[in-house]
Amino acid sequence: MSMPDDAPDTTRRPLTRDSILSAALELVDTEGLDALTMRALGARLGVEAMSIYHHLPSKQAVIDGIVDLVWAEVTLTGETRDWRKAVRRTARSAFTTLLRHPWANRIRATSGGPARMAYIDASLGHLRRAGFTPEQAFHAHHVLEAYIQGYVIQALDFAPTDATAEREQRDAAIAYLEQVGHTHLIEHVSLHAADQGSGFDFGLMLLLDGLDGRLERPESQ
Repeated sequence: MSMPDDAPDTTRRPLTRDSILSAALELVDTEGLDALTMRALGARLGVEAMSIYHHLPSKQAVIDGIVDLVWAEVTLTGETRDWRKAVRRTARSAFTTLLRHPWANRIRATSGGPARMAYIDASLGHLRRAGFTPEQAFHAHHVLEAYIQGYVIQALDFAPTDATAEREQRDAAIAYLEQVGHTHLIEHVSLHAADQGSGFDFGLMLLLDGLDGRLERPESQ
């Protein structure tokens, strides 16, 4: 007896490392990292939790795997003479990627996966080809990493969860600031609503300007 065309497809897809990690990433993106358990992941895949261990030995291995999936989404710029443009594009891609997966910004994998290592190597490569010494590239990379990850935290903290409530709170804050005469802070609060990532680009430009200056004079100065 044939099944009707609109019948749900109950055929279970083969369980593989990739299918497990894809389901785990979807689970964590929608429900948060705390929701990731082997039992919950098994239920999402339609298998017993023990089946997962044939492909990934532990929950930490799953976390390491999905962290690397996140870093695989970062667009890596190829070799170019314009190191500033290359670093800027890679940094902005990392920033927007971590905004899509904010949980990944707050954890560290126990070991660097292939995508994470490729990202770091590309970042260091842009700096070394620009003329930075290995030590300068080491520090510059970590400064850029700290800036990207720190700005992700700030952007998420300021992201409105309720646009109406956010506007009402801002209007109330501005009204109070007008009473006490903090004119500069009024300007600052007003601009928060208009900042859609331009602050990240501005800060990144300042960092690149500073790094560029290090190429123009000896390290000892």
